[in-house]
Amino acid sequence: YQYDFINNDLNTANENEQEVNDGQDYHGTLCLSVLGGFKEGSLIGPAFKSEFLLAKTEIVAEEIQAEEDNYVAALEWGEENGADISVASLGYYDWYEYEDMDGNTAVTTVAVDIASSLGVLCVNSAGNSGSDEWNYINAPADADSIISVGAVTDQGVIAYFSSKGPTYDGRIKPEVCAMGVSTFCARSNTISEYRTASGTSLSAPLVGGAAAVVFSANSNWTAMQIRESLMMTALNADSPDTNYGYGIINVLDAINYQHDLNVINNDIVINDFKILKLYPNPFNPSVNIVLKFLRPSNI
Repeated sequence: YQYDFINNDLNTANENEQEVNDGQDYHGTLCLSVLGGFKEGSLIGPAFKSEFLLAKTEIVAEEIQAEEDNYVAALEWGEENGADISVASLGYYDWYEYEDMDGNTAVTTVAVDIASSLGVLCVNSAGNSGSDEWNYINAPADADSIISVGAVTDQGVIAYFSSKGPTYDGRIKPEVCAMGVSTFCARSNTISEYRTASGTSLSAPLVGGAAAVVFSANSNWTAMQIRESLMMTALNADSPDTNYGYGIINVLDAINYQHDLNVINNDIVINDFKILKLYPNPFNPSVNIVLKFLRPSNI
């Protein structure tokens, strides 16, 4: 299914001469091919067996706040139509200050947290401002529940342009990294040509596709459990920082990750803990229990 939130119709392809001249479909084609393209021997995106909802929200010729509204509308539309994972290579900061990157201010950031609360795993590029005056991640990459994705080279070195953390309120960003320098993808407006491209726009769909693979192997996991598995098994999970976040993802380890907490019939079940103290003893009518988690948990 597809929807164009710019022209309000069911066609996400270029619709007029202006869009053709602006290359309106160029960026989306690259990102979608990285996420789910398939031609054996040429290109295999990690989510190539998935079903897709394609939303057109960004006006290439402009940078206006209405594009954030389009993003929000697309998230609502996707959730309504059964999306499990949202992947976007977009970001906004032109009308914000760094102080607004606090996880609670930007329009798209709030929307991501709402979508996440409804069970949609949201993946977004961290941004390409790592070498300019802004430097930091942009909205909605600052959201509490998102997976914001930085870019690395094929040698695992952070890209000079990859936006950095932390959020204004001090949280580690990005969450994880994937290859975003000279990433192989389909060439837009062709039927058989390929190219390479760089940006966190390319690393985000790799992680979104990886999340789909993890979900296909663990269909009983919640969106936040998939997020946790990718972060806690990434290369720098033991020492996250504001360049790499938790590091480069490891899909197989994420698939086999063991959660401290399970959700059974809407109840949170703790798998791995010790009881440190019970008090008072004897007790009546209540008792205080001090627990220790044996492994770090995000919940």
